Amino acid sequence: MNDWDDWDDEDDDFDPIDDDDDYLIDGVGFADPGGRSALRAETPDNPRIHPCPTCHEPNRLTGRDVAAGYQCDACADRDESEF
Repeated sequence: MNDWDDWDDEDDDFDPIDDDDDYLIDGVGFADPGGRSALRAETPDNPRIHPCPTCHEPNRLTGRDVAAGYQCDACADRDESEF
């Protein structure tokens, strides 16, 4: 059973995705919540100081992005776009 099983159109208080820490990844949210980016938000403990491993542009990734093996959004968009 998941949270959606309890959903009721008339239950205005039910929100399966709320703003608590359960929806943070490694303690950090997304840089662009609801957007296309998988990159983590920049915080004082997670600064965007690392270069992209693909294009080598500086200051594109946080430490958590690097640990996850990500590349910058521009490179990801290029690699994932359909031609």
